Amino acid sequence: MRARHVVARVLSGLGPVLLATASLHSQDPVLALADSLKSTYEKHPGLGDPTVHRLGDGVYAVTGLFHSSGDPGVNAGIVFGQDTVVFIDCGMSVVSGQYLWAIASARMTGDETVILVLTHHHSDHVFGMSVFKERGARIIAHDVTAWFLRERGAEYRAFIANMEGWTPETADSILGDVSLSEPDVTVNGDYVLSVGGDELRLLFAPGHVPSELVVYHPGSRTLFAGDAIYEGMPPTAHFGGPAEWRTWIGQLQRMGELDIEAVVPGHGRLGAKALIDVNINHLRSLL
Repeated sequence: MRARHVVARVLSGLGPVLLATASLHSQDPVLALADSLKSTYEKHPGLGDPTVHRLGDGVYAVTGLFHSSGDPGVNAGIVFGQDTVVFIDCGMSVVSGQYLWAIASARMTGDETVILVLTHHHSDHVFGMSVFKERGARIIAHDVTAWFLRERGAEYRAFIANMEGWTPETADSILGDVSLSEPDVTVNGDYVLSVGGDELRLLFAPGHVPSELVVYHPGSRTLFAGDAIYEGMPPTAHFGGPAEWRTWIGQLQRMGELDIEAVVPGHGRLGAKALIDVNINHLRSLL
């Protein structure tokens, strides 16, 4: 694992122009800690090859966390407020959650309100949640995610391990001791989350799955899109059909009305607002 870190400042086309700034790495505590953690997480089979991106003051994306299908992995986000830190998704393994917590701890005092937003219920976005639950985080998700975790959570790890053809030992080494629980707060529509003098807008965006949420941070003009948006690959559309794809397109068009500089897709590289149209065009081609 290479705990790479870059700073995204200017975006054009479908991807950011990433300005690697060595001086900022030493000044930014999250980037500096990510660098120092390289040896701690080196070669862990459940972490992947994460890159930490600073998108603004206190706003970070982490791309390339472990996914069972390999590259490009799965992504997550971290947003700091004055007295609050919000994590957006938590990876497909316990060690992914531990890594996210570890890098964020560089800016945490221990007195913050900690929140974990789950964009939806799929394993690659929720399996690290116990790391946050054990540390007192308040977990927010859609009603459908809550239902799935309540009704199917106990068997979900075994289902994934069986689907991947892993032995119990392999599943243990990669996924860790996954423990899923119901969210503390559920939403069934748009929701505004106060973050220590700032705000995050949770937007209900069904299409990929009925439980999909995206998270928009107006201050940095960043959209944490979960699996509503993909980069470098077609959106995963096989969980629905034409009706769901039309709904998905409508939600993407709604996102297109936002003032966006950076898009953090559920999978793939960071992108600009044009990434929304790329996903719309692919879904239209399916109709």
